[in-house]
Amino acid sequence: MSVPRFPTHEAFPLTTPIHVRGDRQVSLSGADLATFPTDECTVTVKCASGTRHTATWTGIPVLDLLSEADLSDETTHVLVESDDGYRICIDVYAALDGLLAFARDGTPIADEKSYETRFIAPSIDGSRTAKDVQSIEARQLDPGTDPETLEDIFKKP
Repeated sequence: MSVPRFPTHEAFPLTTPIHVRGDRQVSLSGADLATFPTDECTVTVKCASGTRHTATWTGIPVLDLLSEADLSDETTHVLVESDDGYRICIDVYAALDGLLAFARDGTPIADEKSYETRFIAPSIDGSRTAKDVQSIEARQLDPGTDPETLEDIFKKP
């Protein structure tokens, strides 16, 4: 379900651009991201602590971001990295259901948290979401490659 652009784009906080890599690399500022259509997704996040919370997230579909960088038909996985080095490698189909979220329940994330964005997807466990996204990269992994070898999940998500 596409929703109108986030009504307070001028307040859209983005300290550093987000790098998106497909067949080419693009660097997207807050002003660039304001031109993308947004979507909403209601997701229950179960944190590593066991706490659960259900929220409606507003953001830019990952597919739209990767299309901006010329997503290859050969893509098998998507690497999402936070500014602190936390890195997850997600199956492309699960990732394309996700959002680069900048609002939770209608409130900009940065108004309540110490980060500005969050990668969120319905089928991704809460401990595998990425906060303060720095880059999103399309990857083609060989069939024998374990995606976890590309991850660094020991940083605090």
